[in-house]
Amino acid sequence: MIAIRMRFPSGRLHATPWGHHVNEGVVEYPPSYFRLLRSLIAVRRRACQDLVTEEQLSNIVTALRHPPHFRLPPVSVAHTRHYDQANDGVKFIDTFISIRPDDEIVWGWPEGQIDPSDRSALKILLLAIGTFGRSESWCEAQLLTQEESLILAGNINWANSRPIDESQPFSGPRTVRLIAPAPELTGAELLKVLEIDTTSMRKSKQIVPTGTRWITYTQPEGVVSQTTPAIKQRTISPKRYAIARFALSSNVLPRVTDALPFAEQVRRALIRNRIDTSHSEVILGKRIDGEPLQGHLHAHYLPTDEDHDGRLDHITIIAPLGFDQGDIDAIGAMRTIFRRGNQSDIKLVLAGLGRSDQISELTPFRSSRKWRSVTPFSLPRYATRGAGKVPRPKDLPGAQLVRELTSRGLPEPISINRIDGYQCFGRPVVRWLEFQSRRFNGNEGYGLAGFELEFDRPINGPLSLGFACHFGLGLFLPAD
Repeated sequence: MIAIRMRFPSGRLHATPWGHHVNEGVVEYPPSYFRLLRSLIAVRRRACQDLVTEEQLSNIVTALRHPPHFRLPPVSVAHTRHYDQANDGVKFIDTFISIRPDDEIVWGWPEGQIDPSDRSALKILLLAIGTFGRSESWCEAQLLTQEESLILAGNINWANSRPIDESQPFSGPRTVRLIAPAPELTGAELLKVLEIDTTSMRKSKQIVPTGTRWITYTQPEGVVSQTTPAIKQRTISPKRYAIARFALSSNVLPRVTDALPFAEQVRRALIRNRIDTSHSEVILGKRIDGEPLQGHLHAHYLPTDEDHDGRLDHITIIAPLGFDQGDIDAIGAMRTIFRRGNQSDIKLVLAGLGRSDQISELTPFRSSRKWRSVTPFSLPRYATRGAGKVPRPKDLPGAQLVRELTSRGLPEPISINRIDGYQCFGRPVVRWLEFQSRRFNGNEGYGLAGFELEFDRPINGPLSLGFACHFGLGLFLPAD
């Protein structure tokens, strides 16, 4: 048996049934597994191409192509109203399912079988799903372990919503029609159906995609109400999340040389997003009395160029102390970084939230023995004594780097090699002196350098050292 659990931290599930307009006020419950399969494909294309192969994706969607059973918690239907003043006050209704953040929707495929490697790939894809339905529907999806699935399967009454055999007469609770892929499809044919887009369907004058069918599900009596239940305060640790990862979108993305000012802009936007700009030690890196935090446990803002084209395409905010609820709300409100002059604004797309133990699952920060500078290491102290004096060995760039590593409890490298700059694919080397190295407050380090490091054993990322290491300088990424 394959089983999945889903929670919705924001308490909302925005899911409009296929063939309906969002303004009709119709909701989809149970959610369509056609939507789930499309989400798995999208998250693999967007975030997991290095972790999940196309063959594994094909095996996963094939294993999940049959209708699942559901255990549905009680929910209510709610909506907000919006009036378009530019069009004579036309009213728009945004309908959604209100669900308690602690409640779980459990999906189960009683006959589902999947091999261990594909099971691991499915686990990665589910953890990478940040939203389900519309972007407002924050989602936490998790694959149940084999032991949990066996316990679930041992209870014949675990599910309260099942597909109906429409060839047999049925009388009972309310039913819901959901779109689903045709059962005979597998592999590439199934992927082709799941990847259909509305533009292609409009050109073909289709309402329902080719290769799909309608399935009728039971909906338990009273599981959906029209009155909103009292939402109890979520009983989770306020420090549950320690990672927030954004993808960047713009007509012209910022250059890698702008990593420092862009990271500072993101930090300022987060500070503004706090309710009433309330104080956050994690975001600011200072106590309320202005004293800086020690130990590098507050937020690191790490912009990265993950396709190696010389322009930043992601930013990851990592805070070992963990985010409180105010930080999470501020992160969720991040939409756009506005830039001065004729520079294009940067759209931020929240790709996911994670715990501190999930940092190594991110490709740029995975465990490795070899690391290479992608932004310059900004020296925290002078490398020379001036007046023509010979530099002291402890002040040389390599020695300052080793001091930074040991201060963080990391081993000394067995090999340290200087490099001239950041290497993009098919482009000239970006020299370290081309990088912006002065903070908005006017402070800067005492010189720039870059290195290739090799350790005697793999170490976990992120590896960010030196002056302004919380704002993208001194960032190393795996080199193997």
